[in-house]
Amino acid sequence: MTTLDELVGLIADGAGVPRPGLHLPVWPFWVAGAACEAICRPLRIEPPLYRRRVDFFTKSRAFRIDRARRELGFAPAIALREGIRRTLAWYKEHQWI
Repeated sequence: MTTLDELVGLIADGAGVPRPGLHLPVWPFWVAGAACEAICRPLRIEPPLYRRRVDFFTKSRAFRIDRARRELGFAPAIALREGIRRTLAWYKEHQWI
């Protein structure tokens, strides 16, 4: 099982950049998201920040493949670190990063 924090670290390692070290409290961003929603929605503007986007970073994003292994016989052909390396290479090749 890989947590979002671990995944971010693996991506940073693969990209050759420092791992993020700063962890900020969620509540100011959640309040800012609520304010953006309250201001933007009546104006029919897509809010740049909203509570659901903030919630993405607060909920567990760790997924396990145990059930897929058990019920489908799934076995990953590529390790996560290698998959990240290939994905970053593809993004660089297409000049997205």
